[in-house]
Amino acid sequence: MEYLFWLLAGTLYGFIFGIIPVAGAATGLITIFSFLDVFRADPYTLVIFTTALVVASTIGDSFSSVVMNIPGAGGSAATMVDGFPLAQQGQAGRALSASIVTSSVNGLIWGVLVFMFLPMYAVLVLKFGLPEMLMFLILAFGSVCFINSKYWFRGIIALCIGTFLGLVGLDPITGSARYTGGWDYIANGIQLVPILAGILAFPELVEAYRKPHEVAKLESKNPWQQIWQGFVDSWQHKWDGLRGGAIGAFVGVIPGIGGSIADWLAYGQTVAINKNEKIPFGEGNIKGVVGSEGANNAQKATSYVPTILFGVPGAPFEVIILSLFVLVGLELGTPTLLSDTKFFSTITYSYMLSLLITFVIAIFFIRYAVRAMTVPFKYYFWPIMALLLWSSVQYTGYWEDYLMFAICCAAGLIIKHLKLSRAAFIIGFALSDQLEKVFGQYTTLYPWDGIFHRPISLTLFVITVIIVVYGIFFNKSKISYV
Repeated sequence: MEYLFWLLAGTLYGFIFGIIPVAGAATGLITIFSFLDVFRADPYTLVIFTTALVVASTIGDSFSSVVMNIPGAGGSAATMVDGFPLAQQGQAGRALSASIVTSSVNGLIWGVLVFMFLPMYAVLVLKFGLPEMLMFLILAFGSVCFINSKYWFRGIIALCIGTFLGLVGLDPITGSARYTGGWDYIANGIQLVPILAGILAFPELVEAYRKPHEVAKLESKNPWQQIWQGFVDSWQHKWDGLRGGAIGAFVGVIPGIGGSIADWLAYGQTVAINKNEKIPFGEGNIKGVVGSEGANNAQKATSYVPTILFGVPGAPFEVIILSLFVLVGLELGTPTLLSDTKFFSTITYSYMLSLLITFVIAIFFIRYAVRAMTVPFKYYFWPIMALLLWSSVQYTGYWEDYLMFAICCAAGLIIKHLKLSRAAFIIGFALSDQLEKVFGQYTTLYPWDGIFHRPISLTLFVITVIIVVYGIFFNKSKISYV
């Protein structure tokens, strides 16, 4: 009960960012940097708040996707394909109910499998030495370049740029500044918050701001009829939802991917299996909503596995969680944290309880969703920008913080315009220090072919090769860039 306030606060905060178009979990997490001090006295309050935020925003994503035809975040983009046509037909309540039920059920199933048994999975970490850790990092880089986007070469470019910028600052061996160009402001490294705000959030906000405002109608004297029909749809097409959940769970556990790729893969499989439909996909087929939403919460749950066990983010939003936790003294992937039973129990119960609370809130919010979504996005844009700016200028508080924020925002627009993978850029930036340290230790202690002499590292190498081959020759992902 001592943490109930933080659970409710995180759930409400996350749900608000979920229903705001294009905001989602990543934007909500970035804003926490501006008031991080309130969590320093008890780091577990941050664990509860961030976990509840991720769960609530993931479920809340569906509202703007269905009602406004603007994704709440990348993970709900596939829901728009059939969700918005249903809303245009006056069935927004049905589409929202089906998406919320499907996402919540799969979130519960995979949440139990992940968080209840996470301490047992931690035993695997004891079998990881330097060769295994090096190959796991390379697997993360390969996954984000060759699976997360069909433009794999551009993914490699983005990864290299992000990795290089992550190395700017102090040389760990000499202690002197490197790659700074004489700018003392970045002598200790480029700060993560403006990078996240400018590269991940800002381009999506600008795109949503420029998009014409559309709102569907909830045409029903009794919206509960549509809500109940959504429950029925979710049950009738449960195998589409469960298959989507399995796809999302698989994608989430692969380090570095996350994002919208899981939802598009789930939607693609739903379309491929359900042929000769009376209602074509893309014109309001409820199976398209159920199939894609099955992956949404499942992917978020399993992405915690590589993040917690190895300190390697399972998705771009996990980069933010890693950074937040480090700032309050919780370093993921370390033996100290993996032996912390309070951490595991806290994250487990906060995930489960926030999922149930958000489900109830979301179901009751459906009848008011259309009315709430009539607010044009331009009125959301400026408050969100203010929060991102405030979060990004906490480093020194001087003009250079504002300049760095502006540079990162401009870079984000350029990267998006060039269709470079922003996920690859962020993963490269976040893991550059860890890669440098692990690679340096490996080359000192092992021969170059040491990874081929150990079964786990060899297996990871084979998986990486398969991913590269798939990405070059077989990846037909609908995601142009993320």
